[in-house]
Amino acid sequence: MKGRGKTEDGGGGARWLTTFNDMMTLLMVFFVLLFSMARTDITKLKQFQVSIMKGLGVLEKGEGAAFGLIESFGDKGQYKATVKGRLIPEGEELIEDYMKSLEAFNNVEFQLRGNDRVLVLDGAALFESGSADISPEAVPFLKKILKIIQASSCPVRVEGHTDNVPISTEKFPTNWELSTTRAVNIVRFFCERGNIAPERLSAVGYGELRPLASNDTAEGRARNRRVEIILIESEEE
Repeated sequence: MKGRGKTEDGGGGARWLTTFNDMMTLLMVFFVLLFSMARTDITKLKQFQVSIMKGLGVLEKGEGAAFGLIESFGDKGQYKATVKGRLIPEGEELIEDYMKSLEAFNNVEFQLRGNDRVLVLDGAALFESGSADISPEAVPFLKKILKIIQASSCPVRVEGHTDNVPISTEKFPTNWELSTTRAVNIVRFFCERGNIAPERLSAVGYGELRPLASNDTAEGRARNRRVEIILIESEEE
């Protein structure tokens, strides 16, 4: 009986030691993990997450897709400068620089209006006189602008403008209808060709009411016949 008791006591002690060793091993692993996390390279972690997001297409989905996912690595301003502020399809080229480069094309003007970036396009390069149908020759250039919209996440407004020469056709009773339809057709182009979310886009027609130059000369009227594409960054928007 005494021998049997000693065996049971010895067995119980061995089982307790095994449990204790398991617990100590788990604690050691836990503290090693904590130490490793404390030494994580945040810069590399950022790069890793952005790479994963690019692979999943998150950075190309527009506003709301990526903000909450990477804001924890920096403030919103830093995010705009490193992701939103760059033209991803062109290999990390800044959007503003890309927009300025489009001035190499005839009758294209880049402007900064407060925080908003604006491209002023010659209406004659986009449409035939008195027509709101986009000219086939204008399609390659509009595709370049699509890259800008796809790389950003801000709202975009397309404005149509005309000179003060009256128009009165069955389709366009006034310049208001003509300028508005032109703006709408460009918005539709961006939606259909670039898969841009419609809620990011708006179209406005001002007719002859917001001229850039005097309508008393042919040059002034030509400048007033235009389309403006505005990337809206202003706080009130």
